[in-house]
Amino acid sequence: MEKLFLPGFFTIMIHLVIHLATEAKHARPVHYRWMYPIERELYGGVDVFELDDKTWLQAHRHVLFNCESEVVENYKKKHIAEIKRAHRKCCLTQHQLDHVHFDTFHEWFKKQVKELEAKSNILKDVKVLAQRPSYIAKRFSAFDVNSGYRFRTKQSEEFNVTQNSGVMIISKTESYASTSNNAPKSANITYYGRLNNIMELNYYEKCKVILFKCDWVDVTKGRGIKEDDLGFTLVNFTHLTDSGD
Repeated sequence: MEKLFLPGFFTIMIHLVIHLATEAKHARPVHYRWMYPIERELYGGVDVFELDDKTWLQAHRHVLFNCESEVVENYKKKHIAEIKRAHRKCCLTQHQLDHVHFDTFHEWFKKQVKELEAKSNILKDVKVLAQRPSYIAKRFSAFDVNSGYRFRTKQSEEFNVTQNSGVMIISKTESYASTSNNAPKSANITYYGRLNNIMELNYYEKCKVILFKCDWVDVTKGRGIKEDDLGFTLVNFTHLTDSGD
């Protein structure tokens, strides 16, 4: 084409039309050779370690209860319905029901999927979650996301000028006036924390999940957080909330 057209004709868009088609012809479609794993990469020395029972259970529960899957949500609803039927006589409060559901769902889910697997087809992702993760995990000191976010553990940036260990999330949280309360209040609450550990949970090479372990500040005003005269939020890390660790 360079022999047929003047140099001014070849803008960047003209080059893309020609070169991208040729590139796809020789190297095959882009999704077979993209660099997404590099753009979203874990950094720092890899520390392979074995999870203790408590941490393993906390991590697995976190994955199950934060999994954005309609299928898993249906299993949760089914489990809650079974708990209600099993406790018809004692009439559990909503707080007690949530507590039993949280404590027993992972075991019930595993058993339920195993029973249904012999009778019908189960989604691969659901089977992977039901099998539960390996006790062998990996620990990292840094995590970069291709959207521009950089995360560092508190220990790794102890002597750095910049700070990337601070985290903030807005979570829909249900609160109870008491354990006998049947009408929990739901609200979006902003939580502030500091990143202590970056862990890769491995579901036997079929699925890997990155988890952040953080110190979370008590969000009660006057204790863990407060606003200054200019409206900025000040965080006090000497007042932490109990995260169940």
